[in-house]
Amino acid sequence: MSFSQKVLALLKENGMTKAALAKESGIPYTTLDSMLKRDSDTARLATVFRIARALGTSVEDLVFDEGGGDGVSPDEKRVLDLYTLLDDRGKDTVLSLLEREAGHSREGLRSFPVYDSPAAAGRGEPVFSEEKTFLPVREGEIPAGADFGVRITGDSMEPLFSEGDIAYVKRGAEIRSGEIGVFLLNGESYCKKYSLENGVVSLVSLNPAYEPIRVLETDEIRLVGKVIQ
Repeated sequence: MSFSQKVLALLKENGMTKAALAKESGIPYTTLDSMLKRDSDTARLATVFRIARALGTSVEDLVFDEGGGDGVSPDEKRVLDLYTLLDDRGKDTVLSLLEREAGHSREGLRSFPVYDSPAAAGRGEPVFSEEKTFLPVREGEIPAGADFGVRITGDSMEPLFSEGDIAYVKRGAEIRSGEIGVFLLNGESYCKKYSLENGVVSLVSLNPAYEPIRVLETDEIRLVGKVIQ
């Protein structure tokens, strides 16, 4: 399995979400999410260390396939072997040194707003509050044109979105039938696929276990923005 596949398998085994892993490891959620979605095996060594610690596994088990080195050089393997012998204080020192020597800095970062009040993929959640966090992101880590993000709760939009994922939203964009958006329906927020058939509007889940939500004439619905990927 690749590095990303192993991480996702361990998340499932440990009952963790990507959001929980990001918090536990100290890695910005957008960085972690982008890395896993690209199935990247080129993560910085310091990032791999943090993920391994947060998941309670060894770096070797996370990086190496059985019987192979996956192209890791002897010097890199020796670094990993020595790292496992350190106590927590020593590991923190190594992580700080790696990040500094790798030139890890805030250059090129911008703050991207993510609303703390989630959009529900399942049951509705209260309308967005003004409370939000700002995640440091670099060019290419989020979809072009995204104005803000909202946290997803529930599983009705799986496999596209899981619990804790961020939906990237373009404010004020038009939406066509079959596209995904974030909506306010009677004061509650939803992330759903928009459907317009024979004059009937419905908010549709990707997970077939959930029935579409039919929008009645008496309902108040507003498009917050279109989800872009």
